[in-house]
Amino acid sequence: MFKDPLERLIAGKYMLNCKQASLLASRAIDQKLPFWERGMLKIHLLLCRSCANFIRQLAFLKKASRRSRIDPDFQLTDEARQRIANALQNKQKDQ
Repeated sequence: MFKDPLERLIAGKYMLNCKQASLLASRAIDQKLPFWERGMLKIHLLLCRSCANFIRQLAFLKKASRRSRIDPDFQLTDEARQRIANALQNKQKDQ
């Protein structure tokens, strides 16, 4: 990928890995990132489909949580509540 050792050094220093990108994305939900962090995150997202999908999922969850606060009539169905309860019980049994 990088022919020149200097390019490899620069890329290693300035390119985010997926763990760093996910941490920045999570932080970006609660606060505005500095310009250079936003830029590095955007570059990573252009190159990494997995992280781009993760960001879309975070955005969906943020939107859904806002909706539940704005719309007090927004409720889980009984079926959804039962699925969640069953999943939690199964998780406890496995531990």
